[in-house]
Amino acid sequence: DSIFLKSNDLYNDNQFKEAIDGYTSLLGNQFNNAILCYNIGNCYYRLNQLGYARLYYEKAKLYNPKDRDVNHNIDIVKARLIDEIAEVPNFFIVKIIKDIESIFSPSQWGYVFIIIFYVNILLFLLFLFSHSIQNKANALKALFVLTPAFLFVLCFLLYSNSSQKNTYGVLVSSNAYVKNGPSELADDYLEDPIHEGVKFELIDKVDNWSRILLTDGKDGWILTSDFEVIQK
Repeated sequence: DSIFLKSNDLYNDNQFKEAIDGYTSLLGNQFNNAILCYNIGNCYYRLNQLGYARLYYEKAKLYNPKDRDVNHNIDIVKARLIDEIAEVPNFFIVKIIKDIESIFSPSQWGYVFIIIFYVNILLFLLFLFSHSIQNKANALKALFVLTPAFLFVLCFLLYSNSSQKNTYGVLVSSNAYVKNGPSELADDYLEDPIHEGVKFELIDKVDNWSRILLTDGKDGWILTSDFEVIQK
């Protein structure tokens, strides 16, 4: 696409704002959004706008969670953030489940499920209609293996899609004070403000205030205008 190529040239010429305009105009227009979000993130990083850089890297990660370049750039941005917010460690069983779930994207789990589903059907039909006892025995043995695999994949397909329902955001304002309630008059929950680039989960919304959950387990309220939602 000519706009994409022109945006690449603008990026190479250090005209990052103009490149962002070009890439953004292509989002949702049957173009590879993962590449566009990654390139937009690169532009914002070069502009030293770490909040928006992380936002678009996280958007790119939604399309391809295993992309090494995307994950590497997210780590670079995190290393440059002002805030070092600890993460609450997961129970080891939860960690194992999440590690397995992260092997594939939700759509890839769907493809694996469909493949195993149809293989199970074919084996079942072979068991029912084959006139060979040996074929029936082999089909039955395969079903004993693939039926648990089918249920295993089904569980992770459901879990993978349910985990996508959690909504996350990234602070794009230079800083924001986390409040005890959805009001400017509420007390500050944290002694210091959080700064751009911090990622958090969104758990509630009241008017123009949103309740956020930080990775260390602390939660509070910030203005909705201070962050952008990570979504495709």
